[in-house]
Amino acid sequence: MSKKLKTSHIHRPHVKRSFSSAAASYDHHAVLQREIGDRLLAHLNFTKIEPKRILDIGCGTGYFTRLLTDKFKKSHVTGLDLSEAMVLHTRKQHKFRLPWYGKRHHCVADGCALPFADASFDLVASNLAMQWVANPADMLSEMRRVLAPGGLILFATFGRRTLAELRQALAEISHHQRGKAGHVLPFPDVMSLGDELHQLSVEMPVIDSDLFTLTYPNVMALVRELKGLGASSAAISGRSGGLYGRRLLKDLDASYGEKHRMPDGQIRASFEALYAQAWYKDSPYQPKGNVIPIELQ
Repeated sequence: MSKKLKTSHIHRPHVKRSFSSAAASYDHHAVLQREIGDRLLAHLNFTKIEPKRILDIGCGTGYFTRLLTDKFKKSHVTGLDLSEAMVLHTRKQHKFRLPWYGKRHHCVADGCALPFADASFDLVASNLAMQWVANPADMLSEMRRVLAPGGLILFATFGRRTLAELRQALAEISHHQRGKAGHVLPFPDVMSLGDELHQLSVEMPVIDSDLFTLTYPNVMALVRELKGLGASSAAISGRSGGLYGRRLLKDLDASYGEKHRMPDGQIRASFEALYAQAWYKDSPYQPKGNVIPIELQ
């Protein structure tokens, strides 16, 4: 029995504001995001692709975009993000790249409504952006639409075990406060992600995963990191202020620490990374239609 990717109540303007406000602090906190990006890029070591046109969806401050540029020096790379502040940061970082590198463009747009014509890119990639869209199936469909014959889709997203400890703590608090604490948004699992890929008319889909356990001195340190990444309010549904609030933090510290505090006094937080890739399949797949590129600079 096939499983569908879960939709969520993510509000895109809210996500945009959260990540725009975190543009200046993102790189300081994004150690795990860079590690996952490195591992995602390593998947390309086992392929024989030499893409001329590359799209990086959810480029953020440009780390993975730069990895792609370094690996495929003669390619035309486009970094796209919902947040204009993130795109400006990426553009600034790329401004000083060596002149013989391939052309680079930057675009402010939604990953679920890509402003490009069908079959525009040979490699469509994304590092940790899919979990921030309300319906991941829409983003996957768009990735497939702009993929050229012979091209590859490659992406990483957070899996269902991400922030499992925080999810449990918020659930316990919400039970006592009638849902006022909010809850961690659902992340996809391997089975539902694989089933969705099979619906896209692709071939040789491969999915693997890593589970990371990070430690923090206390709950406040975890919350500060999530906020610095723009993920604090984006990941929590049912609470407009994200994880900030004196009473909620106090309750979180008690509930979280009771079950997930280690002998040395630190708390742990799980992050699951799902890596997926799939090749273009020549079949009667019906794309949504051509779209004219916009906002490329």
